[in-house]
Amino acid sequence: MDLLRSFFDASSISALFVCVAIGFAIGRIKLGGVPIGGIPGTLFAAILIGQVGVEVDNNIKTMAFALFIYSLGYVSGPSFVASLGRSTLNLVHLSLVSSILIFLTIWFLAQLFGLDKGTAAGLLAGGITESAAVGTASEALGSLGLPAEDVAAMQANIGVAYAITYLFGFTLVVFFVSVIAPKMMGVDLKAEAAAYATALGTGDDEASPTQESALRGIVARAFQVTNPDAAGIDVETFEHKFKDFVTVQRIVRRGRQLEVAKGQKLAIGDRIALLGRLGDLLKAGAFVGTETTDTRGLDIIGETRTVVLTNEEFIGETIMAVRAKIDPDSRRGVHVVKISRSGQTLNPRPKMELEAGDVVSLYGTPDGLDNVVPLVGYAIDQGIAVDYVYLGLGIIAGILIGMVTVPIAGAPVALHTGGGCLISGLLFGWLRSRHPKFGGLPPATALHLRDFGLAIFIACVGLGTGPQAWALLKEQGILLPVLSIVGVLLPIIASMYYARFVLKMNPAVVCGALAGCFTCTAGLNAVVQAADNETPVLGYTVPYAIANVILTLLGPVIVLTV
Repeated sequence: MDLLRSFFDASSISALFVCVAIGFAIGRIKLGGVPIGGIPGTLFAAILIGQVGVEVDNNIKTMAFALFIYSLGYVSGPSFVASLGRSTLNLVHLSLVSSILIFLTIWFLAQLFGLDKGTAAGLLAGGITESAAVGTASEALGSLGLPAEDVAAMQANIGVAYAITYLFGFTLVVFFVSVIAPKMMGVDLKAEAAAYATALGTGDDEASPTQESALRGIVARAFQVTNPDAAGIDVETFEHKFKDFVTVQRIVRRGRQLEVAKGQKLAIGDRIALLGRLGDLLKAGAFVGTETTDTRGLDIIGETRTVVLTNEEFIGETIMAVRAKIDPDSRRGVHVVKISRSGQTLNPRPKMELEAGDVVSLYGTPDGLDNVVPLVGYAIDQGIAVDYVYLGLGIIAGILIGMVTVPIAGAPVALHTGGGCLISGLLFGWLRSRHPKFGGLPPATALHLRDFGLAIFIACVGLGTGPQAWALLKEQGILLPVLSIVGVLLPIIASMYYARFVLKMNPAVVCGALAGCFTCTAGLNAVVQAADNETPVLGYTVPYAIANVILTLLGPVIVLTV
């Protein structure tokens, strides 16, 4: 023990990386088949290591939190702003109601059982698995003008209460949204999800969240026109016959390549190249005639491009409606193969509504993509360069915003570094989505900054919490786990019934939305597996974006009101 203390005294920063390494190893342990996660694992490790007495420079803690909270806002910015549109009104409504219920429940429990400000904030952050609230609540405690020893004790209580309640809140949310909620609503989740997916239109064969097709969904084949029924049909009529899932890309007649336009008619003996989804393409080929190995003049170059939806004309419209709005000659050969919304992958379906900020993967010919991409939004630059000027300015702006104080009830109130960097991150992330020519920060880099910043910050909290951990455990005992269960159950049950019977939402979407309202990605994964398709994701993305912001800002509110 003395050797370990000497090592950490000589290099306190080493303790942070030891906590992160051990913590993420602990995070691989599964409860009910779901990993605990690296962040709570890091906190457990830091509390234990903190028993030897490790002092970490507070500036490291502040810098790590600033990086985390800015990156959280930056990643969430486009989806947060997009979630405020009319097409997602019910989900926005549910998010606000759920956040209010969560706050009122925790506040009432804190008043009823006489919890101090730190313990109440830790209960809020842990029960709903919102790690960012740990930082914003800690900053708020430091600005209350209380004696330093009282502030240190309550900040330590935040970390301990968070660590204890996280496991119970996390496990309960995962189990509730995937198992309990469907039973309480009296539905078969798998049947409801399948029915909802059918209502959205057919897509590719379903795969689990960790699987994808080993065969390319969009293929090209060469056919010769031998069926008299196909002769004389123009390209537009032919493509409409197969609902635009198959397009004519090349026509060769007597060795000469013809221009492919919607008015061009097919003739017996024509060799044509068709592009589309395999099942539809084979049906179209059978109607045309016979498949041919003579591909002279029929070669097609295909590529995939990723584009962010920003065109307001398409926002809130179904994929089918968007296709109808684009001239067939312009979009010929372009197909939607994947949609990513707030980091979650969706299987594209004809009647699926698009939202601002959706990341749409398009496959097709270079000419077709050149026409379609500018109509949809802006293509994502696959480069890896980071605009450090933009990153630095964003964090500086957040710090400045956090310094602004506003008198409320005679007391100066500020957002501090956490709230300020969250707001600047939302703003700078949204600006980047609207003007992609500047401010480069690849998604993988932003997610790394978010996760690394949070891990280091949580390690700092745990190391500072360590010496006071046992005191709180002796004082509260079994109370905190019980309060975390009550603090989750009451608002999540009320939110479920509100979504199902007041907002009239589909049960599969309700389960996904509840996971989003409680910022629990593991809960979404459990629902998707239980539903056996991805439809719950449609309810998850908007509440997750909104709850991440609101619940983070509720950290200081619980401190100020308890």
